[in-house]
Amino acid sequence: MVTRIHFDDAEGADEAAETLYAAGYEVAIVRERFAGEDDDEDIDYVVATPASKQEAMEALGDVTEELFISEE
Repeated sequence: MVTRIHFDDAEGADEAAETLYAAGYEVAIVRERFAGEDDDEDIDYVVATPASKQEAMEALGDVTEELFISEE
């Protein structure tokens, strides 16, 4: 299982990754182009972690209300 947390900017993704790492979770930041887009400006920053969605939300706190988070 991988929890994916989507951000519009690199700074938000970096902060979330640091928070999750400090909480003891492995993290990776991946840059993804939106599906079907050819514009280099339409990039999504995804923080991927083996933490469950609930664990990630607890570690990140209130910021998660504004984010798209999925488990795969």
